[in-house]
Amino acid sequence: MRYSYFLLVIFCLMFSKTYSQKDCGTELPLNYASERAKFQQLLASSTLLPHDTCLNKKLSIVFYIFLDSLGNPGVSAANLTTCINNLNKYFKPICVKFENCSTKYIPEHEYNKWDKPNHEFKITGNNNYYTDKTINIYLVDVILTPGGNGYAYMPGSSKDLIVLRKSALTTLTPVHEMGHFFGLPHTFAEISTNLSDGPSSEVVIRTNCTTNGDGFCDTDADPWPTGSSTAACGFTYGPKDVNNNYYMPPVDNIMSYWSCRCRFTQEQYNWMAYMYVTLRNYLH
Repeated sequence: MRYSYFLLVIFCLMFSKTYSQKDCGTELPLNYASERAKFQQLLASSTLLPHDTCLNKKLSIVFYIFLDSLGNPGVSAANLTTCINNLNKYFKPICVKFENCSTKYIPEHEYNKWDKPNHEFKITGNNNYYTDKTINIYLVDVILTPGGNGYAYMPGSSKDLIVLRKSALTTLTPVHEMGHFFGLPHTFAEISTNLSDGPSSEVVIRTNCTTNGDGFCDTDADPWPTGSSTAACGFTYGPKDVNNNYYMPPVDNIMSYWSCRCRFTQEQYNWMAYMYVTLRNYLH
């Protein structure tokens, strides 16, 4: 098993990237733990989503690009295409396809240094720069608040938007944020009590994987940032959980902060499909 683990790590090196302490500013909604509990009950009582579910959906994205003081967008059409292609690659297992419905340019260059509390409503409120029932992606130079390379709103928030740094557009950050958009927490999240980004109380042996950590049993317990490193794949072997077992974190998982991110797991795909069917099925 360990041999196959390291083979996967080597395979994922082609996508390797070192991530900052706070790569993403997405927050878990207050009802997240209860929604997860209901889903676990459904799984226990039926054959709901035993494997990949084909949603057969094409979803529209509207890109809103803030121009700089000289009127330059800072991203190209090729960059947008790369973003769409990456999204389509990773959401193909549940038959979700994205398309660039429209690209709109916003001349208010002061919003390029994005401050969520002061800027978000001014831009999206009253449908100023917001398209109903589509996925709205805003591209800025810097995200001052909440920081990081991007953030998204999870299902049930009544907001269908993602904010991204322009420099992250062609990386896997848009895929990571789209994972949040369809309900995925970080792999190091703790859903049992404080609904926060850790520290996770999930243990290496899968005894509390449905109620602690990120709530998924096929994503390994993640001690982030304990054991973090700038080395290849970003993990220094050594940290142990409360049972004295060594962590083997999901360095390859897209919802982690480790540097070999290249996949979602089966349970993550099932949850995203469930979130679309129950909370985001109005998107077109």
